[in-house]
Amino acid sequence: MRDSETRGHTDRVTALALRLAGALSWSPSHMRALRWGAYLHDIGKLTVPRVVLHKPGPLDAAEWTVMRAHVDAGLRFAAELDGLPDAALRVIGDHHERWDGQGYPAGKVGEEISLEGRLFALCDVYDALTSERPYKVAWTRAAALAEIKAQAGQHFDPVLTRVFVDLFGQGEHEGGWTAQVP
Repeated sequence: MRDSETRGHTDRVTALALRLAGALSWSPSHMRALRWGAYLHDIGKLTVPRVVLHKPGPLDAAEWTVMRAHVDAGLRFAAELDGLPDAALRVIGDHHERWDGQGYPAGKVGEEISLEGRLFALCDVYDALTSERPYKVAWTRAAALAEIKAQAGQHFDPVLTRVFVDLFGQGEHEGGWTAQVP
């Protein structure tokens, strides 16, 4: 990991993804593959210059091009790992795709996006919203869940969004429910 925030993000999204997949009754082998994909989802950011990665303001068009390339770079790195499950590669390749086709790198639409990528996108965006970044303050849990819900059918798979909001909107998860990686 290049920095402690990347490690924290990786741990949090892994915990979220495993919790959501567990609620969907994924098999143990599918959960293991998801864990690998979650830990490696941003490995391609090793190719992104730190000045772009940690920019305290909005990225310009050229910087966005560099940032978006991290997905393909990550897939190239991960493809070199012997025995990495295909489901893990799908997390890496599809985690920035959007249900409405406006994502990257391939602009996949709806169920063209792997189930793993659709599930992980929810967790990745939720953590981005609820985490402080150099360019923004952290959103409250309630505000982030409202935004996730509002993006059902646009950014996110509407069925998975409902499960996500139902699962993580429960009061029993108040305060620190993402702190432990299952």
